[in-house]
Amino acid sequence: MRMRTLLLLPLLLIPVALTTASLLILRQHLRQELEQGLAEDLLHSSSTFVNLEKNRRSTLAREAILLANQSSLKALMTTLDEPTIQNEGGEYANLSGSDLFALASPTGKLIAMYEVEKSTLPAQLDPAVSEALRNPAASPYVFLHGKLYEIAAQPIYFGSRESGSVLGYVIVGADIGHSVAKQVAQSVSGDVAFYSSHRVISSSLSPEGEASLAGILANPTAGNRLSDVTVGGEKYRLDRIQLAADTTIPVELVVLKSTQALQLSQMRLNRAMLLIGLIAFAVCGLLAIGVARLLTAPLEELVIGVRAIGSGNYDAPLPSSGAAEVRGLSLAMDTMRRQIQKAQSDLLEAERLATIGKMARSVSHDLRHYLASVYANSEFLASHPLSAEEKADLLGDIQLSVQGTTDLIDSLLLFSHTGRSLNKTYESVTYLAERAIAMLRRHPEASGVEVSMSTSGSCETLVDAKKIERVIYNLVLNACQSAQKSALRKVVFVIVTETETAIEVDVVDSGSGVPAAIRDSLFEPFISANKENGVGIGLTLASTIALEHGGLVKLEATAPGRTVFRLILPRTVTLQPAVNAVHSWHSKND
Repeated sequence: MRMRTLLLLPLLLIPVALTTASLLILRQHLRQELEQGLAEDLLHSSSTFVNLEKNRRSTLAREAILLANQSSLKALMTTLDEPTIQNEGGEYANLSGSDLFALASPTGKLIAMYEVEKSTLPAQLDPAVSEALRNPAASPYVFLHGKLYEIAAQPIYFGSRESGSVLGYVIVGADIGHSVAKQVAQSVSGDVAFYSSHRVISSSLSPEGEASLAGILANPTAGNRLSDVTVGGEKYRLDRIQLAADTTIPVELVVLKSTQALQLSQMRLNRAMLLIGLIAFAVCGLLAIGVARLLTAPLEELVIGVRAIGSGNYDAPLPSSGAAEVRGLSLAMDTMRRQIQKAQSDLLEAERLATIGKMARSVSHDLRHYLASVYANSEFLASHPLSAEEKADLLGDIQLSVQGTTDLIDSLLLFSHTGRSLNKTYESVTYLAERAIAMLRRHPEASGVEVSMSTSGSCETLVDAKKIERVIYNLVLNACQSAQKSALRKVVFVIVTETETAIEVDVVDSGSGVPAAIRDSLFEPFISANKENGVGIGLTLASTIALEHGGLVKLEATAPGRTVFRLILPRTVTLQPAVNAVHSWHSKND
């Protein structure tokens, strides 16, 4: 893993993790605040209705007191005649303006009752209703004819309250219908419903909402206080208040607060948190990338510079900026680079001097040998009368010495020119091998050696003809020198073959083989063994020229009686022999 990645991970993940954790904690805290605010608002709405109910009951009580103090009503109640009371009681019902008006005897017996329609007392009342009308203090609510009434009762005294007698009771009631539910809903800023006898008596909801709420409230496991419910497709927070806990007619007020505002607030909060998180992530990411780049960019430049030094490029720039440690490391690398350059320069100079000295010793030895032969034979020719046969032998020795000197000089010149551009033409390697062997037959080292050649085709490819001919010449000459020391038959075979991708030239000799001591350094300059003449650059020259052509020279096999050197040249078919003819024609006519 790269250093920049190692730096980016903690620089990015730690701030992002802390920011995310902080945002989640803040989101949870704000959500709890919103939830708590909704719950408190719901409880406040419930307490608001309780206060409204107190005021409504006080109003009903005052109304009952005013009616009980009417002298005409007292006179009516003194008659103790129920039909008379029932016939004339309607006037007082109209006077009261209440939704429910009733008169009862001193014993609590219901004598007359009037609703908004001013209907008279029914033939028979439900016992629970009769009990509620006779004892309104115990149950301030009565369910009658499908309507819920809140009632208040007041005794009618004959005489003063302190010393008079009770003539009966006057009862007034207010209908708790949809109009009241809507008024209460406006006061509590929500929806309300009055629930009794397993049904919704009245509410500020739609009929569908009332039916849905009734189903929820009928379920004993749902609709508890401060619970979340779905009524008519809308989500609410619900609170239930017991208005009358009496077992005869239990009445509950259900307050509903819509959670839509809470959901919208939570959605806005989530979006805000997500936006803040993305901004924090982007800012942290940019800062982390900037810091990582600031720290790692000089190190990356230093790595590039070190790799360049390792590959031999000592001019690659090293970073001069960054942290103090990086600058110090860069300075140390620069110092090391200069020291390596100096050491390599000193080593190359030492190797050059050693090579020059080694070459000078080898060349001077061979030149002295050749020159001494020329000098001695020439002096002998000049100072003694000789026969024609003796003169021919001496002239032959002089010619061989001159040929050896010429070969030595040619090899050194060709060695000094390796690495220059090649003059490639489309040539037959078979033909070049034949020419090399023909030149070698006149060489004294090939005397007594049987040289033969076999080929499979013309084996044409792009080569520098002069240099490849020299390569084959050196390989065959080296093979002849080795075969001269063979105690058996002195033979050299040259085999030229072609494959789909290369031209191969195998040179096989019957010599004693390549000594193990020089096999690893066989193609280095001035390496030779068991040779009386030569400076040891024949194989080096052959290997270098082959490499320049994209090929190679290698020791394929060596053993007493059979040693094989192989020249491999890449096969090129992009040019035709006719192209060479065109080039030759242009060369002759330029």
